[in-house]
Amino acid sequence: MMPARLLVTFSRRGCALILLNVMALSPGLARAASQVAISGEDVNGHAVAVNGKGHYTVVMYTNPDLEDTSRKMTLALDSYRSRSDFTLVRIVDLRGGVPPEMRSIVRVQIREEQAKENVRLRKAGVSASSNEAPIIPDFNGSTLNALGWDSIYDQVHLVVYDTNGQEIKRLENVTSARQMTRMVDSIL
Repeated sequence: MMPARLLVTFSRRGCALILLNVMALSPGLARAASQVAISGEDVNGHAVAVNGKGHYTVVMYTNPDLEDTSRKMTLALDSYRSRSDFTLVRIVDLRGGVPPEMRSIVRVQIREEQAKENVRLRKAGVSASSNEAPIIPDFNGSTLNALGWDSIYDQVHLVVYDTNGQEIKRLENVTSARQMTRMVDSIL
């Protein structure tokens, strides 16, 4: 019969090995243990922390075909936009659709739309300058891939990060602004 101390040592090592195997076989647990920073470059050339800390972040997938739908959803978020603990980040999927020599023109067009949105927000009483919603045009898919949005979609998608930059909710194929605001209300 083994001495009790030797038995305890083997038990601890066995538990440690089991835990390592569970972490290796369960990518969700491994991801939660080591949060990776996701970033992109907005239309102004600034780095944006997609899953930044210190605020809740709603990240919206859109593309040129979804412009009207994503605009309605953005409008539905107006009441949250002046909150200091809320950030909206929009990722525009432009993979393969814009030749490199045209990308600066696309950025200018997006900046013009963003300026119109800021005027609209000011008229509505929302201070957009204190909480600007960055728009990331993703021409090569790097930010989209980091978010797990590596396929072409025909509907808006959302992911929400908490104040620690941890993913807390993901919605695929968002069909209405109401669906999105219910989800945001449940978190904030």
